[in-house]
Amino acid sequence: MSHRDEATPPPAPHGEEKTETEPKLASTGIPAVEQAQREPLPERQPPRQVGRFLLLKQLGQGGMGMVYAAYDPDLDRKVALKLLLVKNEGTNLEEGRERLVREAQAMARVSHPHVIPVFEVGSWDDQVFVAMELVEGGTLREWLRERPRSWREVLEKFVAAGKGLAAAHAAGLVHRDFKPANVLVGHNGRVYVTDFGLARRDARFTPSRGLTQEELPLPRPVSVLRRSLTQVGVVHGTPHYMSPEQFRGDALDARSDQFSFCAALYRALFNTRPFDPEEMTRVAAHRGASPSVIQEPPRGVKVPVWVRRAVMRGLSLEPGARFASMDALLGALSQERRLTRWRWLGVGALTGLALVAVGGAAVWRSRLCTGAERQMAEVWGAPERQRVEAAFEKAGGAVAGQMFRRASAVLDAYSVAWSRQSTEACEATRLRDERTELLLSQQVVCLELRRESLRALVKVLGEVDARGVEKSLDAVYALPAPSDCANVGTLSEQQPRPLDPSRRADLERLETRVAELKALLDVSRYPAALEEAEALAPRVLASGYLPLLAEMRLHQGWLLALMGRTEEGASLLEQAVYDAAAGRADRLQVSILNKLLFVTGQLEHYADAERWGRLGEAMVRRLGGDALLESDLLMNRANLALWQEKPQQARVLLERSLSLLGGLPPGHPKRARVTYTLGRALLDLGETRQAVEMLEEALRQMESAVGPRHLELAWFHGALSRALRENAEPARALEHVRFAADLYRAAAVDPLALADALDSQGMCLLALERNEDALRVFREALGLKLQNLRPDDSELQYSYDGVGQALLALGHTREAIAILRRAGTFENVPEKVLGGTGFVLAQALWRDGRVKEAQLEAARALERFTRAGSSQRAAEVKSWMGMLAR
Repeated sequence: MSHRDEATPPPAPHGEEKTETEPKLASTGIPAVEQAQREPLPERQPPRQVGRFLLLKQLGQGGMGMVYAAYDPDLDRKVALKLLLVKNEGTNLEEGRERLVREAQAMARVSHPHVIPVFEVGSWDDQVFVAMELVEGGTLREWLRERPRSWREVLEKFVAAGKGLAAAHAAGLVHRDFKPANVLVGHNGRVYVTDFGLARRDARFTPSRGLTQEELPLPRPVSVLRRSLTQVGVVHGTPHYMSPEQFRGDALDARSDQFSFCAALYRALFNTRPFDPEEMTRVAAHRGASPSVIQEPPRGVKVPVWVRRAVMRGLSLEPGARFASMDALLGALSQERRLTRWRWLGVGALTGLALVAVGGAAVWRSRLCTGAERQMAEVWGAPERQRVEAAFEKAGGAVAGQMFRRASAVLDAYSVAWSRQSTEACEATRLRDERTELLLSQQVVCLELRRESLRALVKVLGEVDARGVEKSLDAVYALPAPSDCANVGTLSEQQPRPLDPSRRADLERLETRVAELKALLDVSRYPAALEEAEALAPRVLASGYLPLLAEMRLHQGWLLALMGRTEEGASLLEQAVYDAAAGRADRLQVSILNKLLFVTGQLEHYADAERWGRLGEAMVRRLGGDALLESDLLMNRANLALWQEKPQQARVLLERSLSLLGGLPPGHPKRARVTYTLGRALLDLGETRQAVEMLEEALRQMESAVGPRHLELAWFHGALSRALRENAEPARALEHVRFAADLYRAAAVDPLALADALDSQGMCLLALERNEDALRVFREALGLKLQNLRPDDSELQYSYDGVGQALLALGHTREAIAILRRAGTFENVPEKVLGGTGFVLAQALWRDGRVKEAQLEAARALERFTRAGSSQRAAEVKSWMGMLAR
């Protein structure tokens, strides 16, 4: 039996408007954007009372404070009370305090029916509170989502909010964060503008006499409205509503609020957003750029032309091109003008036009998120299928036809999954308004990377050789899953892509080449992959984009490990872990850790490997769980346990791994590989009957996946042969190991694998007492190893041992003793194996009349079996030694 026979086959190792909130936009030479929204404050037990106010319930979170419904016993009324709360860490308390006071001052300075009234501001327990009118209702954003609203209903609410905004402008304030989530709609229908936490004085405004006397008294004599709380290089606001000048960090005036108002009105009227914040960032950075960043309103939605024109003018990129004031804009949108426009129409005409509008909107929405299938057909269509099929036929081999059918079926399913995910991402944003445009753009990038990965693999499969045919099914299953792009949390956390068009184009070209490198690696074209990796690595490093650098080093490190340059491979994989962490590419980091666990284990750095594995499992938990990623990690931790002769630990890990694979499609080879490894663990535990059953099941699963003549099946037949032999079924064992040897001979790619199969075949022949045949195959195995290995390689031990046993069985005792002594000199061989060789040597010495030497060798064998935990073999040696003593 060989050590390689026990190894694993080469693996495929395995309140606030929260949906409007985006991460900070990357720098393009203009200030970064800081969201008006904050991270949710840590959960804490709310106070029961703030000053004289009794807190009734929490209403939500806004700006930097929590909002409660409260009761004022002095005036016998309910109020809304905003209280600044302190995070455990990372919050500038002074900034938050001043911002909340600023909000109170801003709202108190405006007395208007459509601005929320402020009653009181004060300090409590080193915190600041603001008491204001309690509005029973919800936000304008919630009102818009309750049911479909006509454009007239929408306009009525927005005009009311605009009047409140105009009143703030008249008081010299710029809101700086106008959006539907910062407008309240009472149950009585009244509209209030609120959340002035970012408000600042209009730099162009000269206050009227006595205006400063309206400011609330503060603990300090200076109004914080006269101070700037904005850090240099940071802009506050919500990107989907921010004006170009706000993106740039310029001084703002009322015309910036006008832009935000029109952006919100556009969204409410047309059910789509007027611009992409990333595109706006680029345009804002270059004054005089084309105004095409603002999308023309969709034609399918019936909104009067004069309303469209007013909204689009308010969305002008240059402030001077907008209306002179909010009042002027509201005049253009006035209800009286709209009614005049419609007065001549009869009820029948109104009904007919309404039906046309609804029908047109339905058609527009039905067409908005189409075309994914066409995009995928450009990559995997009829011409590509024919080219790949022809390449498989040309490569030939016993499995070419079946492998093409299986691989093409997986590619078909992948195409469908990609199209479905692409359509879903679009509909979630454009139709259901569940996600922001920024998140959609991140999903589109993710999906396009997967389409490029498919394109690269299809190209390589169209040039495939015989070895590539064998690996094709694994290669298509190794494509990155489109479903990964649904994890918007992971996508938004990853390092932002460059906004500069030339840098972005360079990055996309590099990503295409890395995808081609992976495709070469996945079909085992190692020399070509290595050449490409060495040429590509410096350019990827120079790009500075850490997720791509991590992926590049993952492929290069794994490639080196597969080519036998294991130390170099492990070093690159470790660097890739750190690159992925720095680039916040969590899913990629788990894949790297899985490979690093395996490679470090091969280097016998078992403690390090175990730590990498546990870190990988922690990362999976951070991702919110992923059954396949976790299963792969458990599988390789089980391999690690088997290499350390810990089969019970391996068994537990493998049973967990197998339980996570329920979501795999039928015929997936991963399930067969985990089942196979579990069978090996059972065999090492001495549970031979269960091992036979498990390995038979694994063989059935793998044959279903790849057909009966695939080279990888040699591993499965070999392991099953060993289990049958140990279960005292040598004849059946011989059938399976002969089949394995035939597969290796036909492939003619791995003489050492053939030698291992011959070693196992020899053991079956010995058990059947076909000793001449056994000696012949053992000598063939030894010859193959001597041709391909160093003279001291431990793999030679198994063949020397087999030759010695066959010679002894044939009665060539002294020749057997010499060979068995040679077999016992090898290092890095399991104790159980050396114990077996020593016991046979003891028997040979006894036959030669050298009893004392036989007793010494038997004693050494007993020690080895004992250390290895092989109690059955140890008992066998003890019994034999007892016989000698008699």
